[in-house]
Amino acid sequence: MSTVTKAIIWAAAIIIFAILAATGLVEEDMARTMLIILPILAWTTISGQWSCRLCLRNRKENGA
Repeated sequence: MSTVTKAIIWAAAIIIFAILAATGLVEEDMARTMLIILPILAWTTISGQWSCRLCLRNRKENGA
């Protein structure tokens, strides 16, 4: 999946969740938390960078 496709999917998820929160279908506390967490999750999946040495080692062992 391309980076642009991932970004569009994450953007749609964040916008849909924001709309649900604005209409009151989601509790305020959950909405506040998710609207902080979703962009962080999006950034970590879209960036494609390995965040820890263990992940980097596994990547090298698998030939990626």
